[in-house]
Amino acid sequence: MNMFTLEPEPVRDRPIRIDARIQRVVAPNAGAMTYHGTNSYVVATDQGAVVIDPGPDDAAHLDLLAGTAGGAVAMILLTHDHRDHAAGVAGLVRRTGAPVASARAVGAQPLGHAVARQLADGEVVAGLEVIATPGHAPDHLCFRLNETIFTGDHVLGWSPTSVLAPEGCAGAYRDSLARLAGVRSRLFLPGHGPQVRNTRRFVEFLMSRADDREREIRALIAERPAGTDDIVGSLYASLGPETRSVALRTLEAQLCQLERSGRIIRDGAKWRNLQ
Repeated sequence: MNMFTLEPEPVRDRPIRIDARIQRVVAPNAGAMTYHGTNSYVVATDQGAVVIDPGPDDAAHLDLLAGTAGGAVAMILLTHDHRDHAAGVAGLVRRTGAPVASARAVGAQPLGHAVARQLADGEVVAGLEVIATPGHAPDHLCFRLNETIFTGDHVLGWSPTSVLAPEGCAGAYRDSLARLAGVRSRLFLPGHGPQVRNTRRFVEFLMSRADDREREIRALIAERPAGTDDIVGSLYASLGPETRSVALRTLEAQLCQLERSGRIIRDGAKWRNLQ
């Protein structure tokens, strides 16, 4: 089963309306890790327009975000502070004067501008519920508006989420997926790629996929202990140099999680099963 879907090249010179309150603006930073580009969202709330993830520091993209919000932004929310989501923070603040809210401490400066409000799991900001979802990044948050969840990089519609060592944590990612499966929702709006419906089924698919990959790793080293490079070569044989380096860091995060859980151990340069 594969539930990932591709989408046509989206428009970039105007916002894409999701519903009466939500508009999507796709940044011009397409790539192997970002698909068509970062999805920034402009959300109409009772407190004014909220921008979720300004995206890269691109003048045209930030101008479009400010214009879509009518020039007045009440709050800038960050799902996490990776550059493709947050490098445009300072530029959007200059255009709108909006305060920045994220999981980082007040005064922290994610890519050039200080955080004005630190967000915690379960609180509500501008009518959006904060859901802490560490895994892809330790500071990752999702935001829930009624039955729509802005999932950042925690859930993507076009590919699996990258959980890269040393920052990413495969165990936390799996736990956060399980938590999201228990949150009532009808629509996921991810940080890259198309929207996701059938949200509960999709999250269960992602959890099953993560479990299958762990079983593949353990079955491989059950035959004979192997180093990380050897495991990557067996599981990702067809990858090119760029994607292979990503696969290496992804696998390292999975191996470290299996080691922490007591199921495998690093024996010199090789991994072997314990249970």
